[in-house]
Amino acid sequence: MHVLVAAAWPYASGPRHLGHLAGAFLPADVIARASRLLGHDVLFVSGSDEHGTPITIAAERAGTGVREFAAGQHAAIERSLRDAGISFDHYGRTSSAVHRRVVHDLFRQLHTAGSIVEGEQRGAWCGNERRALPDRYVEGRCPHCDAPDARGDQCDACGALLDADELRDPRCRLCAGAATLRPQRQLFLRLDALQPAIEDWLPGSSRGWRRWVAEEAAGALRGGLRPRAITRELEWGIDVPLDGWHDRVLYVWFEAVVGYLSSSVEWAESTGDRDAWRAWWEDAESVHRYAIGKDNVWFHALWWPAILAGAGGLHLPDDVVGSHNLTERGQQLSVSRDHGTSIADGIDRLGVDALRHALVAVAPETSDVDFTWEAADDATRAGLLGAIANPAHRVTTQLARRFEGRIDATVWAGALGVAERRDAAAAADAAVRAFSTGSLRAGLRAVHDIGRRVNRTLAAREPWAQPEAEAHETLTLVAPWLDALAVASSPVVPGVGARLRAALGRPPLEGLRTARLPSDPPLVPADPPTPLPSGSRTQRWR
Repeated sequence: MHVLVAAAWPYASGPRHLGHLAGAFLPADVIARASRLLGHDVLFVSGSDEHGTPITIAAERAGTGVREFAAGQHAAIERSLRDAGISFDHYGRTSSAVHRRVVHDLFRQLHTAGSIVEGEQRGAWCGNERRALPDRYVEGRCPHCDAPDARGDQCDACGALLDADELRDPRCRLCAGAATLRPQRQLFLRLDALQPAIEDWLPGSSRGWRRWVAEEAAGALRGGLRPRAITRELEWGIDVPLDGWHDRVLYVWFEAVVGYLSSSVEWAESTGDRDAWRAWWEDAESVHRYAIGKDNVWFHALWWPAILAGAGGLHLPDDVVGSHNLTERGQQLSVSRDHGTSIADGIDRLGVDALRHALVAVAPETSDVDFTWEAADDATRAGLLGAIANPAHRVTTQLARRFEGRIDATVWAGALGVAERRDAAAAADAAVRAFSTGSLRAGLRAVHDIGRRVNRTLAAREPWAQPEAEAHETLTLVAPWLDALAVASSPVVPGVGARLRAALGRPPLEGLRTARLPSDPPLVPADPPTPLPSGSRTQRWR
């Protein structure tokens, strides 16, 4: 089966914080790694959103050109995500020639079909600056919750999507002066005309979604979709492929979501098979999972499916894996407001696998979660160490020291050994399948249960105090559960999973791409690697 895993595209406006990792990239990576273990053909894509006003504002603050600024941030963001173990097949950028071409192709298809039309909308104007104000250059009171600093595209306080003409008391973000509203010629996406297609698609597709995501999408659809302007008076962005529109660019939320398709096309071209992307995008049997933050639900559950349905012939989302916010000290993380720990700083503090494990342990799947370093330390001590690293370390060192790394072949092949291998395989499969659908916390609980089962057996039998034959039997019977632990933990802590495999004398998982546990017995090396690197700040053996 072909599985597309897509992570929300981050603005190239500054370093990404832990909220981005917990809400989009880590869930997507866990899904991708687990899906590969299940033998699926996975294409995992994302990229940097280099257009839009967040980037132009950040570039102005930095005192540099927007193109140069965006390029530098793209490189830094991609590096931080790779450092965090995010296993993209392709990480693109909206400034690429391929992205522009694919956006233009979809625009023309929608325009030809009558789904893009010309109209007029009131837009903000600053008399002091003598310029039209794009969405994020205008602020005012939210018409829904009365927050004083809502932007012209969205209110952070209540999450409402806005147009600039809806703000009360609009003001220019540049000079703080009052903004006026003037009619502007724009192009509109006829979401109202595309609504019937979404009404046919959403009820069936959203059955397996997280409940709050499905309810939010259904509620917005019941309220009725309306045409949305997809052009803006900016110089930086994708040009409009129509005569007479040289002074406009395509709205970032129209062209950026097309990045999922353009990144797939760009990946295919990089492989030398220009049509390889079609196996994911034109096959009705493929599966598409999008990992996003809660402020992006509307765009991925309604806007992007409408674009795909309007263009025709392309696969619509099968799952929108939405996450709530990760907060710190009770405040929402924000790049523009410079609040929140960056991914790079989180890695420096905890290490890659410990950070990934801690974020999965508190994954904000159903509500906002406040992240604290105390909670991260607790998750590391009780989960990563107590339920994953320590049980594996205790067993492999005993096998290496007392039995030259070998298990009891007779016990392994006997009825007890076969039963343990069967049960361990089922436990590993259940964890990996939970991860593959975005159920991160449930999957991690299943992983911890595997390790704690080993711990309970060791505590009950105390093989270090048993005679040789009985100790050998005990260690042999728990060995399949270490195989299960290595496989099941690897989507979350791939480094630890790899070291567990090595400690068991197993080949790396990357080349195997299977969640099946081996039937042959392990052979622990004379000096088995510890599950966590030597000297790791999280390495504490019991």
